[in-house]
Amino acid sequence: MSGADPSMAGGELPVWRLLELGIAEPARAQTFVEALAEAVGRGLAPNTLIIVRPSAPYVSLGFHQSFREEIDPGFLERRRLPVLRRVEGGGTTYLDRDQLFYQLVYRDDGGGPGGPGDLAHYLAAPVRAARQLGLPASLRPPSDIVVGDRKVSGNAGGDWEGAHILVGGFLLRTDHRAMADLYRLPDPALRPLLRREVERAVSSWEAEAGTVPRAEELTTQLVTAFEAEGLFRVRPGAPTTAEEARFRSETLVRHGDPSWRELPPSSSSTPGLVRRIRIAGPRGLLVFSAPGADRYLAAVVAGPELIEAYSVTPGHPSALESLPPGAPERPELERLVASAPRFD
Repeated sequence: MSGADPSMAGGELPVWRLLELGIAEPARAQTFVEALAEAVGRGLAPNTLIIVRPSAPYVSLGFHQSFREEIDPGFLERRRLPVLRRVEGGGTTYLDRDQLFYQLVYRDDGGGPGGPGDLAHYLAAPVRAARQLGLPASLRPPSDIVVGDRKVSGNAGGDWEGAHILVGGFLLRTDHRAMADLYRLPDPALRPLLRREVERAVSSWEAEAGTVPRAEELTTQLVTAFEAEGLFRVRPGAPTTAEEARFRSETLVRHGDPSWRELPPSSSSTPGLVRRIRIAGPRGLLVFSAPGADRYLAAVVAGPELIEAYSVTPGHPSALESLPPGAPERPELERLVASAPRFD
């Protein structure tokens, strides 16, 4: 695409560089933004918007998450997928060519955006672009773009090498099975429950609109939306020789180091909590060790609200048993849910 007219760059809006990386192998699609951060943070390179799609499936691990706690090793073995740890926050997710990423790397100039308010500030543009293309999207704070209550875009932010980074992408199509099966679970009886919840909470552009926009059309609308929202104009550019060199010599080397991917497991400060999986927005799955018994108590929650309750008895023919209101174990599970951190 041609991008904004450079002759109009002298107006009141700042001018950002636009890098269209096309379809790139997973490491470049996810981590090239990191190679730009130091130069952008020091003012040696302009604030930059990257548009890119991954060429193959992979698993993206949030910066604060544990590889060994989060991901099912059998899933990785069956699918033979790479795992890349982001420098941004957010949850573990499965990504493939059916997503289009938008990635922002930028610095603060004169007290501009930076911090928690960035998500609402910048995500107004992807929401606008979706609506312009007929998808009735809205922002569910802090970081999900949704149609109704189903996620069609996940987003995350962080700081790296003196720059702010915000990354996100539209789910053009969704592999619900892969999204659910990547997670490690304390018992296989929980897998059908997790699959069902992922299908309930996560959607796609195709499912909501019946069709998928061309990548070029969506890119054009995104770029136009950033300007229409009064955020910035773009000038098409290309990665510099120094940025490419930094990507090869530092970024790829870090992500190829097993110690980066396999950081030590996080420790839960909630007694009895053995698994915590955010599904989308405030909805998630909590699994606890049942006090005094060789089994688990599982809860589907939405924020502080207990939606569904289950007992899991490993090895039992009916391992997953629903706990309706009034069940003897329900009050104990409600107490455990109240003590656990929320998915806010």
